[in-house]
Parts: sequence; C-alpha cells; structure tokens
Amino acid sequence: MSRLVWILGLSCLSVACKPEVGSSCDKGESRCLDPSTQLICSEGKMIAAPCRGQKGCWVEGGVRCDISGNQPGDVCSKDDEGAATCAGDQRGQLVCLNGAYVLEPCRGPAGCKLSGERAQCDKSVMQSGDSCRDPGLKACNAVGTQLLECKDGKMATSLNCRGSSGCQSAGGKLDCDLSVAAADDPCPDAMKDKNACSADRLSILVCKDGKFKVDESCAKGKLCRSKGGGIRCEKDDGKTE
Repeated sequence: MSRLVWILGLSCLSVACKPEVGSSCDKGESRCLDPSTQLICSEGKMIAAPCRGQKGCWVEGGVRCDISGNQPGDVCSKDDEGAATCAGDQRGQLVCLNGAYVLEPCRGPAGCKLSGERAQCDKSVMQSGDSCRDPGLKACNAVGTQLLECKDGKMATSLNCRGSSGCQSAGGKLDCDLSVAAADDPCPDAMKDKNACSADRLSILVCKDGKFKVDESCAKGKLCRSKGGGIRCEKDDGKTE
C-alpha cells in the first residue's frame, strides 16, 4: 500500500558536504536544493525531485518534501518505492514506481483519503485492464456485473455476476451473485457441483471443472427459479424475479 505523504530524508550536516545531482550518496540522504526541489539519494546517486505541494521542501527534524501537488511522470527516488499521496481530485493516488510517479485510480466510493501520513485508496471498484500491483486483488467492475482479479499486472474478469444482486462490496467484503449464469461461464471451486439458472430461465446449470454447464432443461411451462437457497424448475406463474 502507500507510504509517507511527506518523504523524510537525512540532512547533510557537514558544512563542507554539498552533494550535487549525480554525486554518490547513502540511502535516505537528502537536502533541499531549492524551496520546491529535493536533492535525494536514489540507488546510490543524487537526483533532483520536485516537491510541488504548498510546503515545498523544508527542514523540520530532517528534510521533508511535500508531494501533495506532484503529477504523474514526476521523478521520485527509487529508494522510496511505493510512497504515495492522494491526487487533487481524491479519485486516485500518485505512487512512486520505478523512479517516477504513476496515477492509480481509486474508483471505489471512498476514493482516496489521507489517514495521518498514509494514503488509503478504495480499490473495491476497478475496470478491466486497470494496472494493478497486488496479485489476487479482487474488485467489482463499475457497473457491478463482474468480479475482477489482478493477474499479470492487469485487472481481468474472474467471474460474471449475472444474478440480480450483481457484484457488490459491503464492509470490505466482495460478493458476486452466481444464481444466474451462462454455459461456459467460469465458476469458483466453492461452487463445485452447485447449481445456477440460465439467463433465459429455461435450464439449470451446474458448476463442473471450473465452468457452468447445462445440467437440466426445464419442462415446457416451467422456469428455473432460485428460492430458499435452492435452484429448481417450477411452474411458470408469470412472475419475474
């Protein structure tokens, strides 16, 4: 997750010590190059990194850099991998990755908020194709019809949530309604040998080998319904679920 909103550094206390861009340094070493620029160590070499927040670069118990106004593409120390702050519109966070700030969306209802010195990004809602750094991270898509999972650095569809409740996030827990499915839709191990209704309600599907397959076709005049946690074909009473 995120690290410090204010990146702390170690001041060079010796009068004779005046590091410059490109000079050798120790991890954590830094000083203010000017009121809005920090000279900071990155993998053993000094680099100039912007401090675009209102406080700029200042010294207070060490060198501090206000990155609250920084932009995607701005330089950051590779030693500060993962340092982050909320973007100006609070709908994303700026994260230091591989020596530059990258904008990560926070599409969940809570957006991005600062909690003390940490940025908290609500990733309960994402889009297929969004970049991700946490393998196995799960989220609902924006319209609540799919459960997404982080695979190979991108969010990809894991499950289709075709039931009336769709995909929802409540209390930090994601729920995907699999009471309705289509043949060949993926299904989780927890659904093995369990049933779902087809979208047209004309058949019952069963989860086998990680996919839903047609298990039973409903007789004429009957429709597949989900009641009391069970899936069965019942007489068509003209009511919709």
